[in-house]
Amino acid sequence: MDILESSPPPRFEEMYEQFHKLIYHIAYNLTKDVHLSQDIVQETFLKAYMKIDTLMDRRKIKAWLTSIARCTAIDFLRKQSKRNEVCIESHEERHPLQEQNGTEETVEALFLKSSVQSNIDRLPASQQEVMRLKVTSDLSDKEIALMLNLSPATVKTRFHRARKQLYSIVHRNLSA
Repeated sequence: MDILESSPPPRFEEMYEQFHKLIYHIAYNLTKDVHLSQDIVQETFLKAYMKIDTLMDRRKIKAWLTSIARCTAIDFLRKQSKRNEVCIESHEERHPLQEQNGTEETVEALFLKSSVQSNIDRLPASQQEVMRLKVTSDLSDKEIALMLNLSPATVKTRFHRARKQLYSIVHRNLSA
């Protein structure tokens, strides 16, 4: 079934199934980085989920999502060039969930953060350490590498894998 023919509002799962490959290709064409493109896909659909009520014309879902994806990819690339390293977490200083002023958005952000923190224990031990230091202590990759006697590249890899696994766990919990 085509999402454009479905009755309002569009189901997020259908939207993801229909467009995630397109969003990935847009991100990859801009970044030429597999992992960064996967992060951009996740961030794009998170933004879309949070702002689905702003979509005025359902026939323009594809254009709407591709616009979000391009802007998100450009944001990632700008942040990457500022740091002069591969970007793992988008919008660390100004995450869209933290910028919301409404009570409902605040509650959703707190629920998401709580869900992530409660599921960190389900990760492999090596990933738990990195995730806790990154999320709860807000340490940089270099600081974590020094603390755990690891290379910054290893920290980035573990964080990326942990984040990807947590996304799957939280998504499964929300779908259940």
